[in-house]
Amino acid sequence: MVQARLALIPVLSIAAATPGLAGDLAAGGTAASTVAQDDFQTRPYFFGDLGRSRLKELGIDISGGLVNETVGNLSGGTLQTGANAGQASIQALFDMEKLANITGGTFGITLVGRWGDNLAEVANIPALMLLNEVYGRGNIVRLVDFHYNQALFDGAVDIKVGRLAVGADFGFERCDFINLTFCGSVPGNIVGNYIFNWPVSQWGGVLKVHLTDDLTFSAAVYDENQTYLSVQAKWALLPSWPSGSEGALVPLELKWTPTLWNLSGTYKFGGWFDTATANNAVTSINGQPQLISGLPYAQDYGRYGFYVSVIQQLTGNAQGPNPKQGLWSFFNFTYADPRTSTTLYQVAWGLQQHGTFAGRPDDEIGFAIGTTGINPRLATAQTEANWLGLGPGYVQHNEYVLEAYYGFQATGWLNLKASLQYVIDPGGYSSPVNENAWVVGLRTTVAF
Repeated sequence: MVQARLALIPVLSIAAATPGLAGDLAAGGTAASTVAQDDFQTRPYFFGDLGRSRLKELGIDISGGLVNETVGNLSGGTLQTGANAGQASIQALFDMEKLANITGGTFGITLVGRWGDNLAEVANIPALMLLNEVYGRGNIVRLVDFHYNQALFDGAVDIKVGRLAVGADFGFERCDFINLTFCGSVPGNIVGNYIFNWPVSQWGGVLKVHLTDDLTFSAAVYDENQTYLSVQAKWALLPSWPSGSEGALVPLELKWTPTLWNLSGTYKFGGWFDTATANNAVTSINGQPQLISGLPYAQDYGRYGFYVSVIQQLTGNAQGPNPKQGLWSFFNFTYADPRTSTTLYQVAWGLQQHGTFAGRPDDEIGFAIGTTGINPRLATAQTEANWLGLGPGYVQHNEYVLEAYYGFQATGWLNLKASLQYVIDPGGYSSPVNENAWVVGLRTTVAF
C-alpha cells in the first residue's frame, strides 16, 4: 500500500541559477516562436507565455516549475510501502543593465516549497543516501537564493554576494537520477551537517575569474551556522543573518569546459576547508572510541575535503543543431576529512543517452552505479565495541547503489521519468534483518 501525500505549495520566487533539479525544470527548453507558445503540446510552459517574453526583453526573466517523486520499495526495510515528495518553485533574474543602467549587474531571488515523506524513514530502510532525493530540509517554503552578481572587466570577473546555496556554484551540476548518490553537489551529500545543499541557503560571497573562454577559477566564503537549517520562517524564508556564527566555509574550484572533436565536457577539480571546531567522528576526550567510553567526543579544528567531477559527451555534435543529443558519461569522486566525517567518500559513475528512438529526440535513458563509504576508523571502533558488548551489533563499510531510468518528454513542459533502484547493504552494513532494497519510482516534472 502506497502511503502518499501530495500538496501543491504556492510559492513566489525569482532566481538566477538553480542547481540540481533545476535541470529537469528547464527540460522543455525556451520558447522559439509565438506559434510554439500557443501550441499546448510543444510550448515550454504549462501556462503559456503569460507575457514572459516581453518581460525578458525588459530585463525580467521569470520561470517556475514543479518536481514530484513517488517511490516505493519492493524489498528491503521492515515494510513494503511507498512515499511521495516534491517541490514547487518560481524563479526570476533581473538584468540591472536594462532596468537600472548598471552594466554587468544582475539580481536574483528564488523561493522553493517542499512537501512529502522520506521513503527510507517510512519503510525503515537505513540508507545512507536518500531514495527520493527531492525530500529534505523541512516541508516548508525556503529562500534558496537572494543575490546580486556584478560582472567586471568585460566579463572576466564575476562577484556574487547574498544568501546562496553552495551547490549553485560548486560541485556536480546535475540531478537526473532519483537516488541522492547521483544528484547534486556531492560534498553536501556526505557532509551535509555543515555543507548545505539546495534548498538551504546561507550568507556568502563568490568570486569567479574567467581565465580563458573555457577555464574558470572560483572561490567563495560562506557563513557557517546551524540556524540556516531552521524551519522557522524568520530564518528559512527571510534573508535574515543569524547570530552565533560557527566559522567560515571556503570552497575552491577549477572548472574546465572544453569542446574537443565537437564533443563538450565539464571538468571540475575542487576542495574546501572551514574554520569551525567539530566533533571527532570516532574518538572521545580520553582517546578511546566514544562507542566504548561514552564520554563526549574530542574536538578537531578545520574540516576539509576535495572532489573531482566530470561530465563528458561521448557521441553527437556539440556544435550541431541538437547539441544535447548523444551519449554522455559522468564521474564523481569526493573525499572528506577522515577526522570528523563518518561518511568518508562517495564515488559515482553513469551513462546517459539523450535522444533514444526515432521520433523521440528529447527522451533520455540513464544508468548509474555508485558507492558511499563509511570511515574505516568508525568500522574499527564498532568492531571493538561489539566485542565488548557495547556496539551496535554490526560493522559499517559501504552502501552500493545502482539506478536505471527512462525519461519520457511527454510535452514541451512535462517530463515523466520511470526509475528502478537497487540498494546493496543499505546503511553500509549487511545483516539478516537488513535486506537489499529494490525501489521503483516516478518523477514528474512540470515547467510552469
